[in-house]
Amino acid sequence: MWDEIVREINGSIPYFNGSITPMNSSGKLKLKVPNSFMAERLMKKRELLERGIEKVIGEKITVSIEVCEDEMVEKNSNEKKMVNVPPRDSESKDEDQVGPENWKGNLLRVFRPGEQVKVYGRIFHIEDYGIHITDDSDSIFCRFNGMTRKKVENLDLKLGDHVEVSGTVYRDDRRDEIQIKISEIGKLNLPERMDNANVKRVELHLHSKMSALDGLVDLEDLFNRLKSWGHEAVAITDHGVVQAFPEFQKLALKNGIKPIFGMEAYMVDDVARITHNVERNDDLVSATFVVVDLETTGLDPMRDEIVEIGAVKIKNSEIAEEYHTLIKPTKSMSRMSERLTGINDEMLKDAPTFEEVFPGFLEFIKDATLVAHNANFDYRFLRSAVKRVLNEEWEFQYIDTLGLSKALLDMKSYSLDRIAKKLKIGDFRHHRALDDARITAKIFLRFIEMLKLRGINRINQLERVRENIDVKKLSPYHVTILVKNKEGLKNLYEMVSKSHLEYFHSKPKIPKSLLMEKRNGLLLGTACLSGELAENYLEGATLEELEQLAAFYDFIEVMPLDVVAGGEVNGEKFKEMFRTFYEIGRKLNIPVVMTGDVHFLDPEDGKIRAVLMAAQDRKNYSDQPSAFLRTTEEMLESAIEIFDDERIAKEIVVENTRKIADMIEEFNILDGKLHPPIIENSEKIIEEETMKKAHEYYGDPLPEVVENRLKKELNAIIEHGYSVLYLIAQKLVRKSNEDGYVVGSRGSVGSSLVAYLLGITEVNPLPPHYRCPKCLHTEFITDGSYGSGFDLPRKECPICGTDLMRDGQDIPFEVFMGFKGDKIPDIDLNFSGEYQSRAHKYIEKLFGKEHVFRAGTISTVAERSAFGYVKKYEEKEGRKLRSSEVLRLAMRITGVKRTTGQHPGGLMIVPKDMDIHDFTPVQYPANDSKSGVRTTHFDYESIHDDLVKIDILGHDDPTFIKMLKDITGVDPMKIDMNDRATLSIFSSVKALKLKSKFADVKVGTLGIPEFGTQFVRQMLEETKPSSFADLVRISGLSHGTDVWLNNARDLIVSGKATLKDVIACRDDIMNYLIKKGMDELTAFKIMENVRKGKGLTEDFEEEMKKCKVPKWFIESCKRIKYLFPKAHAVAYVMMAFRIA
Repeated sequence: MWDEIVREINGSIPYFNGSITPMNSSGKLKLKVPNSFMAERLMKKRELLERGIEKVIGEKITVSIEVCEDEMVEKNSNEKKMVNVPPRDSESKDEDQVGPENWKGNLLRVFRPGEQVKVYGRIFHIEDYGIHITDDSDSIFCRFNGMTRKKVENLDLKLGDHVEVSGTVYRDDRRDEIQIKISEIGKLNLPERMDNANVKRVELHLHSKMSALDGLVDLEDLFNRLKSWGHEAVAITDHGVVQAFPEFQKLALKNGIKPIFGMEAYMVDDVARITHNVERNDDLVSATFVVVDLETTGLDPMRDEIVEIGAVKIKNSEIAEEYHTLIKPTKSMSRMSERLTGINDEMLKDAPTFEEVFPGFLEFIKDATLVAHNANFDYRFLRSAVKRVLNEEWEFQYIDTLGLSKALLDMKSYSLDRIAKKLKIGDFRHHRALDDARITAKIFLRFIEMLKLRGINRINQLERVRENIDVKKLSPYHVTILVKNKEGLKNLYEMVSKSHLEYFHSKPKIPKSLLMEKRNGLLLGTACLSGELAENYLEGATLEELEQLAAFYDFIEVMPLDVVAGGEVNGEKFKEMFRTFYEIGRKLNIPVVMTGDVHFLDPEDGKIRAVLMAAQDRKNYSDQPSAFLRTTEEMLESAIEIFDDERIAKEIVVENTRKIADMIEEFNILDGKLHPPIIENSEKIIEEETMKKAHEYYGDPLPEVVENRLKKELNAIIEHGYSVLYLIAQKLVRKSNEDGYVVGSRGSVGSSLVAYLLGITEVNPLPPHYRCPKCLHTEFITDGSYGSGFDLPRKECPICGTDLMRDGQDIPFEVFMGFKGDKIPDIDLNFSGEYQSRAHKYIEKLFGKEHVFRAGTISTVAERSAFGYVKKYEEKEGRKLRSSEVLRLAMRITGVKRTTGQHPGGLMIVPKDMDIHDFTPVQYPANDSKSGVRTTHFDYESIHDDLVKIDILGHDDPTFIKMLKDITGVDPMKIDMNDRATLSIFSSVKALKLKSKFADVKVGTLGIPEFGTQFVRQMLEETKPSSFADLVRISGLSHGTDVWLNNARDLIVSGKATLKDVIACRDDIMNYLIKKGMDELTAFKIMENVRKGKGLTEDFEEEMKKCKVPKWFIESCKRIKYLFPKAHAVAYVMMAFRIA
């Protein structure tokens, strides 16, 4: 029967699994759990737990939860304390309960050294000597030995595989923790949560990792899950941002699932009134006002009661009379209210009741206008009390000083005590009714004086001051926004931009008036407990008021009780609220849907979010809502728990969510097609200027190698519409040169001969060659004997006797634009740091300020920071986790958005016939309005295929070169790149003739950009470069990641390869593989994979072996994380050489 109970409850309650030991006795069930973390979680779900058990056994039972006495064994041993532990009985009952069908939580148990165990888990990390497995509640490392290593190789284990591991528990001294030595291991399919419903629901409220430091849903994992469940659509609704849209669309299309683009916005009610129920338009100076304040047993007007009334009457702008009474409630004071007010049950036991008090209070406020601070709270309590006690409907005219203070004062916070301090009214005893009423009265009188100066004299004129309210400082409601079509998408983008640029105040806020203006093409939902409808319900709004609020929305959201439970309002209260929402929806014909407010995929992932919250010092970090992605069956169960009606459950979980999904049109947010800015006749200009310079350098007719190269490049550039990119870059470089600053190229732009001839880059990508500046005679060296034309020996022209110029770096065009010539050219330029801002302004002048934006970036939690987050969680929990669990938690947190930024020099250019909101919203980097810079809201890489990006970077080299030119008068562009003395300082200091005190200096590159660091100087000492080509290779090796250390250096030291053989730049891979006989496109794809750190696929490795590529070359490719382009390395070396 216990197995049946586990199956019934597992999944709906986190951490309920086979690691729990049941002990039954006479109507009571004691559950023994392995740790306090699990006990705490189950205690919060005890009511649901008892109901699930009752469903199986058919009778009511009381559940108690107890932590095993030996919980501390592993914990204390981790803290290096000696504990005597009796040997575990391998036949114990809880051990028998753990099996493949009930594997979740099996690793939460205490393991003892020497114990023989069988465990189940999913592989999440593989090392050379073992595997890390998890059951999503805990993790453990399982170590191979000689025998099991062979078994493992035969099993071909991969990440994500389920395994059954048998072995011996032992203590690893190095890590000081329990691990398992594998004796047997096998793959198997362990049961995971599946959606078995015939008709699936649609999740309409979900937060990805782009919900900053809050959401944990990895989108790739999400779509894999939805595809396995058979779901047809899903919405994304990150907090205040839409930065996940590009990846969301890409993965949705890949998996055949309909994407619903959306956002959970922060809406501020800028249309909320200061005055309410106004019938008398009295003069502010002569009117009668009663300033009132209440103290209550709690915060819920419909359930809590008034315990104190304080009131101050104002006549003719003077305080005339006071009223005060305590009131005896029918319920006790809540702890919070007692702590806040100092009022306790003892003080109230002899006080009059509300029935006795109210007539006198009613007489006191007769013919007056009520005034209160945050008046809705006091007014709704009074109205609710009258309805509950006297069964009467009561309405009264009132003014809210909170609204007035926001219109009249510029403050960060508008609490009563802060306003009193601002206006220098004096100290008072806050949170006692009469004291608060007195101070509010003084504040209100001061406000009347301020209003008179603004020409506002009567009550009905008070609404005019609302226009002075700083909207961004208002407290926001949450609202779910779903995009129906392309019009709605642009409207959403415009609101996101305004929320970040105009209304950002701790959060990006959208005024309700703006939402009303831009709601075409959008569907609005009521969101969570922080939504307008829920907050007003909990503050005691009448049914009529709730209906008025609900009419603004297109769908009403209700949520599972374990998503919203918490605080002082119990589950029954939320049931009542959601049932009310359902009836409102029926009455107004607004669909009611059940959403999950999803922040993570599985119930157990609440632990991961607890880590994220602990790192931010959240007080209730461990009290995580069950905001996981539910199956249709699980959501139906949650709906039945609230409505106790299967028909309603099906309607709100399945029918209405699918109905909303069907209202959404299918469209792409990005075309994946470049939209370049328009410059008239750019194609013609590029072709003519290129050919003119080519004939100037190489004569007419052109040498075959030049003509073929230009034909290939120009065809690709013009055919794919990239000529304008080249023209923009040329204009920028020319302007900088005219202003006295040289420009260095970056990236692969030096792979383009057209770019060289247009003056965009100083790197000539042709094979090494001689050319005569006088008669234009050329000689090309194509046998591979020289890596750079600068290394060619001096030679006179055989035609006219002129010294020949030496050039050519042998760089294929395909590295820049691919073999089909359709890869968008990424033109990166190094300007002087002094000139960078001028270059940016020049681009704005060319295309207009509203069409040029800085390229945005998104900063996420890095791996190292993630480990720090987990460490902080351990400190707060007061317990040490196994290192495998630390690794798992850190891996899951890595990639969560932290903040935004800007590319150091990237500019995105929007065509003049289009708007930035056709592509992306905009914002300030890190939401810093003082930066004066507007960036794309999307990470620039996600819109790189749709908008032109020009990189205008600031660099020291051009600044140094200008300074040296000004000092020496030497033209840097005429420096001989084969000057032997200059070249020698990259391998010795002989040419510098240093004094003896510099005897320890081995190379003369101190202070030379790119070659002056200790790391590169050490490389120079070890390799002793003798040519310009060697320097290029060293530049490539030093700028790559995992290219020199633990890779190329070892190969050179071991004698397996020379400096000329090893992989130094990305071009080396493609060129070498093509020479080995590989298909060009395959060689290009391998180069692209390796240079991005993606390694080699099995297919790629097999192709390399077929071409007899040496093993060392293959292994080198596997280790590389990032590879520098040769063109970039050449440009850097040329700049460095000129400075040297």
